Amino acid sequence: MSEMLTPLRERCTRLSSFPYLLAAGLLAISMSAASWAQQDDEGEPEAAAADQAEQTDAEPSEEAEAVGQDAAALREELEARERELRNAQRELSALRARLPAEEGGELDLDGALRSASVTLGAIRSTRAELMRAGGRDAALEESIDELIAELEREQRLVARAQDANLYRVQRGDTLAAIAGRFYGNRQRWEEIHEANRHVLPNPDLVWPGLTLVIPR
Repeated sequence: MSEMLTPLRERCTRLSSFPYLLAAGLLAISMSAASWAQQDDEGEPEAAAADQAEQTDAEPSEEAEAVGQDAAALREELEARERELRNAQRELSALRARLPAEEGGELDLDGALRSASVTLGAIRSTRAELMRAGGRDAALEESIDELIAELEREQRLVARAQDANLYRVQRGDTLAAIAGRFYGNRQRWEEIHEANRHVLPNPDLVWPGLTLVIPR
């Protein structure tokens, strides 16, 4: 995930310089318009005086129309680039929040624990919604799968911060069975439960697909 930070940073840098380039373009167009106006003012006084009334009501010249169109196009482009820059900055901030400090992020152990707990709550609420829908809803099932994958990523960060192992629960597993597999002692299941209280309040309610942190 950390390799995604570099292209995002470069993207933000490029986008942040774009408004200055557009501003320079708008300034150049404005100066050109002023120069045309000055050239018109320096024309023959007699002709200017004779045509003044007509010019007041006349349609804008083709040059002025072109300048206005170019300026409007540049403003639209500037607004689009600014929106893109804001989106890129939000993506970068979100990515940093999910990475540990050693990989250029801002996530600490407490943050990883909270994030995993929130994701578990989302899994539960989505499953409850699926049950209300009769147990068959492709969109909800897809959302649950995505949330379970997200929980695994967050538990991986927790395990990394604690120098622990990971285990994905299989059908029929219990904490005692998992403890026996990792420690050779089924009585050490409480250690596993303690390390996963943020996603497993009840030690008897393990479910297939749940990713557990296994202390060494």
